[in-house]
Amino acid sequence: MLIPAPLRICSASEMKELDEVADRDYGLDASILMENAGRAAAQAIIDRFPNAGKLSEILVFAGTGNNAGDAFVVARRLLCFERRVRIFHLENEAGYKGASLKNFQILKKMRAKMTYLEASSDLEAFFSSSPGPFTIIDGILGTGLRGNLEGIFYDVVEMINALKCHEVVSLDIPSGVSGDTGAIKGTSIMATMTVSFGFPKLGHFLPPGAPRRGELVNLDISLPPRFRKEGDKFLLTKGPMAALLTERDRYGHKNSFGHTLLVGGSPGRIGAITMASRACHKMGTGLVTVATWADCFDTLIGKIPDETMAVSLELNGSQNDAYKRNLPTYSSVVIGPGLGQRPEAKFLVEGLLTHYEGPVLMDADALNVISTHHMHDLLIKRRNPVVLTPHPGEMSRLLGMSVEAIRSDPAKAVRDAVAMTHAIVVLKGAASLIGSADNVLYLNHYPNDGMATAGSGDVLAGMIGGLIGQRMDPFQGTLLGVYLHSFAGDFAAKQFGHRSMTAPDIIENIGNAFKEIKTVPEPTSPVEGRARLL
Repeated sequence: MLIPAPLRICSASEMKELDEVADRDYGLDASILMENAGRAAAQAIIDRFPNAGKLSEILVFAGTGNNAGDAFVVARRLLCFERRVRIFHLENEAGYKGASLKNFQILKKMRAKMTYLEASSDLEAFFSSSPGPFTIIDGILGTGLRGNLEGIFYDVVEMINALKCHEVVSLDIPSGVSGDTGAIKGTSIMATMTVSFGFPKLGHFLPPGAPRRGELVNLDISLPPRFRKEGDKFLLTKGPMAALLTERDRYGHKNSFGHTLLVGGSPGRIGAITMASRACHKMGTGLVTVATWADCFDTLIGKIPDETMAVSLELNGSQNDAYKRNLPTYSSVVIGPGLGQRPEAKFLVEGLLTHYEGPVLMDADALNVISTHHMHDLLIKRRNPVVLTPHPGEMSRLLGMSVEAIRSDPAKAVRDAVAMTHAIVVLKGAASLIGSADNVLYLNHYPNDGMATAGSGDVLAGMIGGLIGQRMDPFQGTLLGVYLHSFAGDFAAKQFGHRSMTAPDIIENIGNAFKEIKTVPEPTSPVEGRARLL
């Protein structure tokens, strides 16, 4: 499903391949791209820290490969801005090649202050004799990092972190953070700002490395425009998401805007399905019905608002047949919030997947029922879309993998889940990943610790279910629901604070999220010389 003007995300190997294609097919060789990257990064640094090199000394740390070359260009440009700059390189001149060597030699001819760090004690001695303050430029290791940091690389990173500088800029990614998974390889730079070149990388957004990048800006380095539309990973941004939100029919009536059934709740856990239904209403759904077990039906009636309808689940005899006959009246079904795993839950999930012909969203205990009873084939056999919204624990049970394996490579986990179920899969987290059968991943990056609260996932289920119930394309509805959920959570955090916000606060701010997404969106394409804040 094509989403207009997405922002591409690359792996380290993909970025390397794009550099090679740019050189081979367009004549954009490494020296041109390196110059573009260094020039844009130097400008971004001055824009962000205007007194760098005036009230502080800029220390540029260059490691190996092209990341070092980028650092050399940044150092030269900052010297041209008449800033105080000192370069520490962790490789001797003979170790540099191509464009990196050329830029190293230019600095030598400019008589720049350059020091080869043969031992970590050399840097320790410098810090002991120089009080600072310093602005640090980290060009030690880029996205091509493989193993853990060792030796002098480890020591230099640790010494830089010990300075606790307020102005630390990493080039492309903080040294020590994996560009593909966000894993920390032994240690890593704690950056104030990271400038990514061409396209951001997955590691910029995934924990535990993401918090170490500080503010992230993406810099255009004049790669061919077609590169932006290729690839299989994209970041959700405001412009494309706003384009998915179509105008409503002002002459429509309640039946024009869908009828969503939400199934869940159990004794002591009725709040989950109640919150999901309230969120569904807030999405503009015309009609909302909640179904729960007979032994907590009276409790449900006391909690749902007047505009919500309710039915009791008995699942025996003629009532079961009547329940099935009513299914065609619903435009979407959400099942799982607070459902519990009583024996009847298996038959309920099986019946819905078998007899309901519309789109189904499965959350919480509905996912656990699928995993416990190995019902993955039921998902594969469905002709109509299924949306799964697991957190890492639920994904672990779904795939039969450890939570640690899920967190170490969430992109692979999502693709594995899609292959196993043929469903649209949302792996929830501070950086949520959404995948479907077309093998394209979308990432929603809106970290908000206030949303790590009971009921937040139930609210998301209701929001997505409401959009799909209004007959929106299920994949687009899933993307938009995830994005609006983040916006609503951000408004709730501003209103109540990250510590004090609750899931109902997210619901109450869904209207603000709709208003915000329709404001003038940010540019969706990079602009030469402009740092794009992500």
